[in-house]
Amino acid sequence: MDQVLLCLDSGTTAVKAAAFDGRGRMIASSERPNGALRREGARVEQDMEVTRAEALAVLRDCVAQLSVPVARLVSGLIITGQGDGLWPVDAAGQPVGRALTWLDGRARGLVTELAPALDAVQAITGSRPTAASASLQLLWLQRNEPEQLARIAHALRAKEWLFLSLTGRVAGEPTAALPVWGNWRDGQLAAGVEQALGLTRGLALLPEFQPVGACRAGLAADIGLPLGLPVLLGPGDVQSTLIGLGLGSRPGVARASIFGTSSIHACLHHDPASMAEAPPGAMVQQFALGPGWLCFHPSFNGATLLQHLARQFADLPAPAPPRYSGLILHPFFEPGGERSPWTDPHATGALLGLTAATTPGEIAWAGREALAFVARHSHALLGPEPGALSLGGGLAGDRHFAQFLAAATGYEVQLSPGGHAGLRGLAAIGARFLLGEELDTIAARWIGSPTETVGPQPAEITRYAAQKYALFAALVEAIRPHWPALADLQAQAEPLARRPQ
Repeated sequence: MDQVLLCLDSGTTAVKAAAFDGRGRMIASSERPNGALRREGARVEQDMEVTRAEALAVLRDCVAQLSVPVARLVSGLIITGQGDGLWPVDAAGQPVGRALTWLDGRARGLVTELAPALDAVQAITGSRPTAASASLQLLWLQRNEPEQLARIAHALRAKEWLFLSLTGRVAGEPTAALPVWGNWRDGQLAAGVEQALGLTRGLALLPEFQPVGACRAGLAADIGLPLGLPVLLGPGDVQSTLIGLGLGSRPGVARASIFGTSSIHACLHHDPASMAEAPPGAMVQQFALGPGWLCFHPSFNGATLLQHLARQFADLPAPAPPRYSGLILHPFFEPGGERSPWTDPHATGALLGLTAATTPGEIAWAGREALAFVARHSHALLGPEPGALSLGGGLAGDRHFAQFLAAATGYEVQLSPGGHAGLRGLAAIGARFLLGEELDTIAARWIGSPTETVGPQPAEITRYAAQKYALFAALVEAIRPHWPALADLQAQAEPLARRPQ
């Protein structure tokens, strides 16, 4: 053990830290639930000071688990955090109110109102803005809370806020910003985004960008390690987790699906010409570890769908074994609607085929089928790159789900060893840029081989999945035109529900 890397991942569900030795082994870890999230209808915010305190706490706890000689071997800290959203600070680097998270739905009305303008933005960036985009969240503030907008000096993301908290420096890396503010092909920010939206302040609020590997500063916070220790700003939590799952870092893996708070479906393209243009609803980022481009669909609705179902229906089994049925569930439960592969702020869930004979087990399994069907739809749009699909997130430990995902998508599904893929991906990035290790060493030492590969499924299950997916997708398209009317009806119903009876 001659070098140690410390990693921080501040996500939507949990805040995690881990230390890895020079052989890629996790030697210390700390985790706590995200206690900073605040939900109030469409308003989904995060207390930035609590976020900072929780990050510092897990880092201190992780360092405290190391012996003094081992702590002296720490070569650097690599950080990431939840992706989209608006984390505003003033000129002194202090929070301007709460952060608007990527789940915040206040800007969803702008998505419908500004459809032609969003077409123009998509032509520039390749990605269509959603209610999660900082550009539309700034525009919402411009229209509704201009006093708060006037106080903002820097519009950051979660990881950039933590980088500032740890180093005292305002800085960013461009991979996650370009789908909102620029052109993924040339890597340049574009003033046309502001102009199309009528946004008075946008690009001027962004931090100075440096590529992953170059965006670093000295540690300035007390976490039990020497001040001045290199702190490296990694890519967003999505790319970090994808790398930790083996996408672009393990031979034979061409795509991945993460089922966490959200669902993320991704494909790595080594030649951007193979994409022509970004698929509808997709984001494109330069790959952090080497050549290539990550093309991915970030959905609002992920494994948390199962928690939503458990609140709505009694006695749902968890975990749920397969209970094949005629039920079809559309998994659009988040208040912001859906952002990919169907991009619509009014998207709502549906449960079709329900009868008095329906069992709780059938409902629970239909939710898992729905997540697999969205994955199939995404991967069909993302491109035909050959290779296995690596599975991550909360559902990665559910072998029944992995088997159905293989049946629904037609890909071999790889299960990765242990959890903490985001932290392991950060460690791989640290190994590349702080320790100078090559990709083949990173694949063998820091990522490792899959614990299991789930291959083709029985023919009758594959036929069932194909038939049900076709009906699932057709029903989405049939119901989709009615989503705005359902949203209007909900808006009318809410004041009626508040009236005294």
